[in-house]
Amino acid sequence: MGDSVEVVVRDAGGGVVTQMRIGVAATRPPVVVRTEPPHGKRDQPLNASLVVVFSEPVDGASTTPTSIRLLGGSNAVSGAVRFLDPSLDASHVSVEFVPDSPLAPHTQYQLVVTRQVRDLSGDPLAAADTAEFTTGASSTGPPASIRASPDSSLFLVAGETYQLTAVVRDVGGNEITDQPVTWASNRDSVVTVSPTGRVTALIDGWAAVTASVGGVSKPVFVFVAPNPAASITIAPNPTTVAASDTLILAAMVRDAAGRVINNPFPYVEWTSSDPTVATATAYGYGAGTVLGKVTGVSPGSVTVTATSGTARGTTVVTVSPRPVASVTIVPDSATVVVGGAAKLRATLRDSSGRIISGRPITWSSDNATVATVDTSGMVRGATLGSAKVIAAREGVSDTVAITVRTISLATVSAGGRHTCGLTSDGAAYCWGDNFFGQLGFGAFQGPDDCGNGFVEPCSTAPVAVVGGLKFSYVAAGFDDACGLTETGAVYCWGQRQQDWRPFNTSESDSVPVAVSGGLTFSAVSVGLASTCGLTTGGAAYCWGSNGPGLLGDGSGVESQVPVAVSGGLTFSLLSVGWYHACGVTTGGAAYCWGGNNYGQLGVGDSSARSVPVPVAGGLTFTSVSAGQSHTCGVTTGGAAYCWGWNFSGQLGNGSAGFTITAPVPVPVAGGLTFAAVSAGESHTCGITISGAAYCWGGSTNADWVPVAVAGGFTFSSLSAGATHNCSLSAGGTAYCWGDGGVGQLGNGSTTGSSVPVKVKGQP
Repeated sequence: MGDSVEVVVRDAGGGVVTQMRIGVAATRPPVVVRTEPPHGKRDQPLNASLVVVFSEPVDGASTTPTSIRLLGGSNAVSGAVRFLDPSLDASHVSVEFVPDSPLAPHTQYQLVVTRQVRDLSGDPLAAADTAEFTTGASSTGPPASIRASPDSSLFLVAGETYQLTAVVRDVGGNEITDQPVTWASNRDSVVTVSPTGRVTALIDGWAAVTASVGGVSKPVFVFVAPNPAASITIAPNPTTVAASDTLILAAMVRDAAGRVINNPFPYVEWTSSDPTVATATAYGYGAGTVLGKVTGVSPGSVTVTATSGTARGTTVVTVSPRPVASVTIVPDSATVVVGGAAKLRATLRDSSGRIISGRPITWSSDNATVATVDTSGMVRGATLGSAKVIAAREGVSDTVAITVRTISLATVSAGGRHTCGLTSDGAAYCWGDNFFGQLGFGAFQGPDDCGNGFVEPCSTAPVAVVGGLKFSYVAAGFDDACGLTETGAVYCWGQRQQDWRPFNTSESDSVPVAVSGGLTFSAVSVGLASTCGLTTGGAAYCWGSNGPGLLGDGSGVESQVPVAVSGGLTFSLLSVGWYHACGVTTGGAAYCWGGNNYGQLGVGDSSARSVPVPVAGGLTFTSVSAGQSHTCGVTTGGAAYCWGWNFSGQLGNGSAGFTITAPVPVPVAGGLTFAAVSAGESHTCGITISGAAYCWGGSTNADWVPVAVAGGFTFSSLSAGATHNCSLSAGGTAYCWGDGGVGQLGNGSTTGSSVPVKVKGQP
């Protein structure tokens, strides 16, 4: 018989990958490894064990008092030769000589091992061995320590066995052989140990195997690595999960012998045959199992596979749709005008309140002669009256009331390519371009498309601003609008004004959003890149872009919250243009700030100002209006003055030209007495004290002075937008004229008009 070699393979982190014991044929005869006592020892206890340890198991028939003997001087000491107790060494490697009587004190002895000792293959000892020692006068003490082999840890693979040995010593280090040890495992489910110390690894994990005698113990930690995975079973199989719900699967991994591998748990990869139906991911560990999480995506069936090495297990998962438990429509009611629209949204939820998406909703109207609804929830007014709109799915529905009515507008404000107005009860309506949500409609699409071949969301008739807020004033900006509530709060919608970013709907809001800061305002004016408001005490605050100096605070830093305009002035009126702003103080002085490349600040030069500066000329104004790059105002005597760029004759003084500017106020020609003026993009309009409307600025010199608006209307207010205008007649009817390409005239058309046309929805 030969030796055995234990091979341990470890990874870079020191972990055991595999461990095996390989038998090696004998290539040399057995030798004596050690003796107890060792050669030359003195003070050997009189009753101490005399032990010979060989390099391999030896044949018991060859171990006799003749082959292993004890000499006292030249005399042989009688005694017996035997293997150690099996609890100490069951491998027959260790042999002891037991004298028939105690040894004599202070005497020299020789423990002689002859070549008559043979191994199990019959090979004799390579060389005789002699250990000389001298006794003392004492005897061995009780057990004080145990040394096991291996001494601290043992690495096995599930199913392997290993023979442990133990050496018991007293406090003096003398080996004790007459007291067997007791072997025990603290985890019999992982590792068992026989009375003779043979360890059997059952499953992966670890256990402490302990040798004990006389109150002394020694643990050996046995670590059991799993065998490679050979099979995987998944439970439940088959199973179902609802879309958007999750399901936990348990995979039990076994080796070729059917033993469960769970300590450590093997790596398991989870996959789905169709991730568009259900996804599968790892989810940790359970009671002896590796867990996977399946998430339903859409109805259908998939095969979920758990893989560990070459082992695979599968289960079939059917994804079912989640039943709809409720349908909720917002808003819960809507008012539209004939030709106008309202956008409804329906939300589906399951019984747990979770939103269900991706399922079409059936919309219907119980009175399509009054109001219709399309498949997207867009409601349109057909005739005056009431109707109910229903959203349904899977037998569950919700209903909202729709009222189609006329509206009476009390104010109107023309913006870039849209218009907003207020009804007498404070409800806000807007019409025209809706690319940035500037209609406050709650959507960036529709209700109409004014693109003529490309998408251009718009409304050609008034639509209600969502949210149910009541306003005292509304102002339309270039691509946004703001409303002032009766309590002095300001809400805005459309493109957010923070650095001018064209075509950026991600910086837009299609519903009113409150302006922060906690200020109470009495007025608000909206420009292209900034907004300003007056507090009830007449202090001016602005927010939005601050280039060049638009906010008037001297900082040049944009702000999304109102910042105080510098100077401590008390204003009665503010007007914000494209890149400048102006105001009139309570004393009638006009101040402007911001961009001034065309002299629109009226200070005699073209340098921008980041704080308010007085308009030159010493005029006393009742109002001012800031346009694209020009400004106009009305004095206390009703005279109109304008300053800034005069490219299209928008200053109204009879001249025009690309390079013509007026950096100080110049009188508007015609000698008319105005109640108010409104500056647009490259034109200006005004209302005389008698209610007649005049406009100036155009392509011919006939337009470079005030020209009466056709139709013979008497107006109470007027607002100039970028390329269109709107007015409120003395009788309370809103009219608009000019460019109508995106429905900004509100008459149900995308055709412009050179004469005022009535806004739809009014009596």
